[in-house]
Amino acid sequence: MRCFAAVLALVGVASCASAPIASVDAGEEDASVGPAGWPKRVSTCRSKPGALRGKRFQTIEAAGLSRTFISYVPESLAPNTPAPVLIVPHGYTMTASMMFDITRYAEIADREGLVVLFPNGQPSTSIVRGPWNVGVPDCRSTLGFLPLAYGDDQAFVNEMLRFVEADQCVDAEHVYMSGFSMGGYLANATGCVRSEIRAVAPHSAGTHDLSACASERKPVLIMHFSEDELIPYACALQARDRWVERNGCQLEEPEVQTVTGGTCEYYRGCAQEAQVGLCTFSAPVEGDDAFRGHAWSGGSELGSGAQFAIPQTESASELSFQFFKQYAW
Repeated sequence: MRCFAAVLALVGVASCASAPIASVDAGEEDASVGPAGWPKRVSTCRSKPGALRGKRFQTIEAAGLSRTFISYVPESLAPNTPAPVLIVPHGYTMTASMMFDITRYAEIADREGLVVLFPNGQPSTSIVRGPWNVGVPDCRSTLGFLPLAYGDDQAFVNEMLRFVEADQCVDAEHVYMSGFSMGGYLANATGCVRSEIRAVAPHSAGTHDLSACASERKPVLIMHFSEDELIPYACALQARDRWVERNGCQLEEPEVQTVTGGTCEYYRGCAQEAQVGLCTFSAPVEGDDAFRGHAWSGGSELGSGAQFAIPQTESASELSFQFFKQYAW
């Protein structure tokens, strides 16, 4: 039974975005400036310590609050080689450790030379009821709406990237966000308000109306189980329609690819570097599962967070990373 621990992987839209980090120790080959002050390219880095390797639990200050996250940096990654970064926020009742375990993004990181960050939302208190400050929901869960966190999650993103960049050369052109459930709402919202986030791949989430986006267009891969009984599949379709409209795609006659336990549609006619995809999975029937289908596709049932994993279907982690490489590299 996927249990009441799944309760309210809730919903929403983003508040304001803070200014992003500037790259440090950029080489002289190309220090030209891209969107919002980020370097277009970091071609060389110097004197990076490379001390933070493997899985580490980190604590930093962001907008006056103590925030925590897991960093994963491959042991073999050269500290002065620009590395892509992926940020993976968790769902409402989850933790960074659960996302680390079920997504197995660390295996992709080792293979591809990728830095992965798993942020923890704000802990629940009498004041804070949700992990992320994603604003008023637009497409709600089947259990309704709960109060949200009050911290500045965009400032948190900035400080995580600053922290990593102090130790490891970061490829500022290739910073991505995935995320599950409420963390998927944060991914959609962050992709909207931050032009320098290269692409997003939310799982089991929805989005707001995108009317206040800072970025004109964005590659987006949306992933969802059609039987999701907590965040309805209609939320994925609404998000798909909004990104399709924003990116100038057409819904008719998409390219369809069969994957294990589902299909992925890639829409035609999108603007350059603005592909939209929708991967729909079908959840196996498992008794009286309370929230059948509200899970990470292809997730690991080993370690924490197993109740949020459906291992029999295509790996959402592999699908998202391949989407980034094909459409946002």
